[in-house]
Amino acid sequence: MRNILKKIMITLVTASIFLIAIFGMKIQHVEIRGNHKVSDMEIVASIFDREIDKNCLVFYVREKTKQHKKINYVNDYYVEWKSPFDIVIDIHEKPSIGYVRKNLKNVYFDKDGIINEVTEDKIGNLVEVSGIEFKNYERGQKIEAKDMKTINAILNITNSLYENELPAKHIEIDRDGEISVFVGNIVVVLGDTKNMEVKLQRLNDIYKEIEDLKGTLYLSNARENMLDEQYIFKKAE
Repeated sequence: MRNILKKIMITLVTASIFLIAIFGMKIQHVEIRGNHKVSDMEIVASIFDREIDKNCLVFYVREKTKQHKKINYVNDYYVEWKSPFDIVIDIHEKPSIGYVRKNLKNVYFDKDGIINEVTEDKIGNLVEVSGIEFKNYERGQKIEAKDMKTINAILNITNSLYENELPAKHIEIDRDGEISVFVGNIVVVLGDTKNMEVKLQRLNDIYKEIEDLKGTLYLSNARENMLDEQYIFKKAE
């Protein structure tokens, strides 16, 4: 009987120590670096949105398995351990990839369509989008419009231009929903939203061959399995 009680006591003590280790060891100090669009308080609230997340062991395991929380304006973050209770979080923010003009202000959005800056200032050499009205222009909101197909196409276009470092100045959407992109001295006619990924791929393939020229590149008919007839380039006179 004594042996049984002794085993029970050892088990209870071990369990208590384990529970204390799990729930009692909390991160005490968090330093945030690299954030410009989001406050330290917002970052901490997003990463540690549950009480258990503040536990050193739980947080360590989560970081090792790359289970990072999603945060607006943030691509990813990296954790440096100063001690078991003291960490530094380096933030890598999502860059703006395009903007629209509204009420004399520039409304910048990132690759996911989140508005991350509303300012009178010009930020970098990003492409301006005209010819479409958003339903919302507030920082932190996802851009929406009546025609979400066009919005998704614009995000695909701006992402492609940004990632491939094409010197685009302007994206214009006319009344019929036809899309044109002004890249350097070339007007690229993309047409409607159909086969947009194919059109953008063709633009990336062709641009280096014509970047020193001036004229119009027609890609509105581009589609798969039609490579030789997918584009027409007309030099400006």
